[in-house]
Amino acid sequence: MSRGSTFVLASLLALLVWSAAPTEAEAQGYFGVGVGPALRIDDWPNQVHIEAELGYYFSGRANGFFIAFAPTQSWGQDFWVLRFPFRLGGMINIVRQRDFTFQLGPTGTIGFAASDHFDNGRDPDPWFHLSIAFMLRFLVANERIAFYIKPAELEFAIGDTGRTYFGNEAVRYILTGGAQFYF
Repeated sequence: MSRGSTFVLASLLALLVWSAAPTEAEAQGYFGVGVGPALRIDDWPNQVHIEAELGYYFSGRANGFFIAFAPTQSWGQDFWVLRFPFRLGGMINIVRQRDFTFQLGPTGTIGFAASDHFDNGRDPDPWFHLSIAFMLRFLVANERIAFYIKPAELEFAIGDTGRTYFGNEAVRYILTGGAQFYF
């Protein structure tokens, strides 16, 4: 996949997601941050992974189907990776009480990424990015604050690097935990 086709694919995906975004009256917004290790399976190195999310739940509550813009970064071993994906998923209430709610559900991302070495004067390498995950979440404070962990997330990337130190695909296991705030 060339750099131009990666950019066109990412632009079309962004346009599709933007055109399908709900209005404020029918959605609940949220912001989240998380951190954890990204562990090498193939190509990209072991790194520290930090993620942020800005998204909406279509149900008007913090359950059901959601979509979010989820930029992430990771660094380590003189190498950095920036990812600009959209996160899609759905959360299901398992236990819902007056003071807390426990949820689980599948989630994943799709988008593009860029990577390079810190001391490299060349242009970064573009990648097509995809991940699949399973998330556990505990909500408190009248479902306004959530603490989550994604114990099973696999990250896939396909690119056309043309270099010898990393191949044209990458696979990593990511363990992330964090907090989300609903507004």
